[in-house]
Amino acid sequence: MQRIHAFNSKEIMQITRRHFAIGTAASVIAPAWAQNYPSKPITVVVGYGAGGGVDVVMRNMAPGLGQRLGQSVVVENRPGASGILAASHVAKSAADGHTLFGTDGGALTLNGALFSKLPYDPAADFALVSMVIRAPILIVAHPEAPFSDLRGLVSQAKREQGGIAYASPGSGTYHQLSMELLKRRAGFEARAVQYKGAGPAVQDVISGQVPIGAIDSIVAMQQILGGKLKALVVLAPKRIAQLPNVPTAAEAGVEGVEASPWVGVAAPRGTPANIVSRLSSAIREVVTSPEISKRFIDLGMEPFATTPEQFSSFVKQEIARWHPLIRELNIRLD
Repeated sequence: MQRIHAFNSKEIMQITRRHFAIGTAASVIAPAWAQNYPSKPITVVVGYGAGGGVDVVMRNMAPGLGQRLGQSVVVENRPGASGILAASHVAKSAADGHTLFGTDGGALTLNGALFSKLPYDPAADFALVSMVIRAPILIVAHPEAPFSDLRGLVSQAKREQGGIAYASPGSGTYHQLSMELLKRRAGFEARAVQYKGAGPAVQDVISGQVPIGAIDSIVAMQQILGGKLKALVVLAPKRIAQLPNVPTAAEAGVEGVEASPWVGVAAPRGTPANIVSRLSSAIREVVTSPEISKRFIDLGMEPFATTPEQFSSFVKQEIARWHPLIRELNIRLD
């Protein structure tokens, strides 16, 4: 029979002291590591092409973030596959805070319901750092389109065989899902023309190649204000201040169609908590600075920097909201 040693109180005290000493040493090492971070340029990987919403947000934020961290911050575009390529790359990168993920809600909230199998785990493979902005989706049209509001769009779509074509920044994005929800609630047909990002999608609406598009305010705002697009409706709880004459879907008679894509920053799983905390603090400083805050607001965005804990809570809420809807709409991408 194996004999089990019973520790006496003196031995327990010695073990406790040794563990305390080890823990204290670790706590001393961690701040030293944080002080040495970053030791080289930081790359923010974006899952969409140049000119898209996430790209615009990250490129506006990068200079200020670099100034606060003391290293240059470079934006790298890896478009395609609904953000999966970029997400997989970051998930497999070194967890040292030098490779970050500039993400929208697709990679972290929607893809888990849209795909039966992913090369990364949205819930487990990332350390959430901070949200940056939220931006409502607008249904926009070419200025010469024969309709100027949602009612006119619905009437036109019903006259076209197979429904009206619309530009979508990608399969399974908030943009596509919001349009699928809108057409179901408003009772018309529309077929998606998919693009790799909002940048090329909006250009084809401007050129008249596609009559309408579901485009976030980050990309659409300046084109609307410049007269290159006309906004039919905003899918938000309230009107956008820069577009006071554009009604919400609810005001146009269609309830329950609200979609605000968001942009945030995540790091690979296992990134030390002190690095995540430093990154989060620096991002909040940039986003709340008068210059960047005004720039984001002028583009129709809502600055929305958070702590890592707040970001995590928000993502859980988004999953609870959108996953049942994706199942209701019966949308799968594999």
